[in-house]
Amino acid sequence: MISYRQALDIMLSVARPLARERLALTSACGRILATALVAPHDMPPFAQSLVDGYALRSTDTHGATAEKPVRLCIRQTLTAGDVLPQPLPPQQAIRIMTGAPLPRGAQTVIKLEDSEVDADVLVLRHPLAPGLYMQRRGAEFRRRTVVLQAGERLTPQRIGTALALGIEAVEVVRRPRVAFVAPGNELLPPGAPWQPGKKWCSNLYALELRAQELGASSVNLGIVPDTLEALVARLGDGLAEDMIVILGASGRGERDFASRAMREIGADILFRGVAASPGRTVTVARYQQTCIVGLPGSPWAAFVGFEVFVWPVLRALLGQRPTLPPTSEAILTAPVQGQPGITNFVPARLQPQSARWQATPLDSPLALARAAAAPLGLIIVPPSRRQLPLGTRARVQVLTP
Repeated sequence: MISYRQALDIMLSVARPLARERLALTSACGRILATALVAPHDMPPFAQSLVDGYALRSTDTHGATAEKPVRLCIRQTLTAGDVLPQPLPPQQAIRIMTGAPLPRGAQTVIKLEDSEVDADVLVLRHPLAPGLYMQRRGAEFRRRTVVLQAGERLTPQRIGTALALGIEAVEVVRRPRVAFVAPGNELLPPGAPWQPGKKWCSNLYALELRAQELGASSVNLGIVPDTLEALVARLGDGLAEDMIVILGASGRGERDFASRAMREIGADILFRGVAASPGRTVTVARYQQTCIVGLPGSPWAAFVGFEVFVWPVLRALLGQRPTLPPTSEAILTAPVQGQPGITNFVPARLQPQSARWQATPLDSPLALARAAAAPLGLIIVPPSRRQLPLGTRARVQVLTP
């Protein structure tokens, strides 16, 4: 068996970023940028008032005292969207609303609630410093600033920032298309009546949803019987996609047909078996531009296998950098067993603790389901360790934001 690192290197060496497409920003939530998003102008594009109040020249307030106040004639009112084409004359003030552009010459703003007005005259009984309650042009970022890098995901907040810059459409990476198939005579679709010796299939549907969550589109090729012919036919239906994930039949039993089916359709086997747990039965092949991944059929092992073998390939197809999912440091709340020569991945519930995570190992699907409200991760036990004791600082692959 090859090491987990070698397996990843092989898979990522054949994964190329997909083609780009242009989308309206309002339709691009969750998509991955294909090119950097560059500010076409300053943000904000003009100096503006941060409060309702009065804009004036701070130099006009020099020498103002309670006994000898400065009096400025209030010329007019500016609301958001209004523009005063001429400069603000000396010895005058303008009533201004939040977000309204400051006229040229205005140096400061006094809040409405701090103002004293006598008829149409602003009365100032102390000097005002320049720059109060105003935001200068380009204070958030300047023209040509790289707002978002290629490979970053467009969230509602990021889309809002781009829309505020007047950007209407962006170049995004095409969604990877991932097909899923589950071989197994014992598998029942959701909602089917129970039959003796049978069980309901779950990972086929759960991992399809996980692929969508990570930015891919999915194709469900369904459940197929445990025969070579059935699996070959169903793989043929998925060869137009970017990836095919086979859930089960990748071991070495007499009904494990994944590797044989890959060869039957003309795919090249890249490797079979990885020194990882789960992963010892993982088989990966390539047919033209389609990557075919055979994962264990157990829902628990398939869940972990998807995160450590499929997710990095999806990141590469989407042009995300780094291609490996994010890892962080965590303190273990319980010991975790390892195996010499094997990279072990242990699901864990994560809790923030000062500058790092606290990781609690999970040992069953029920524990995993109950922990779903908390951030989840995988504790990485390196092949050199037989055990990571309680309190160890371990690396974790973070699965949820």
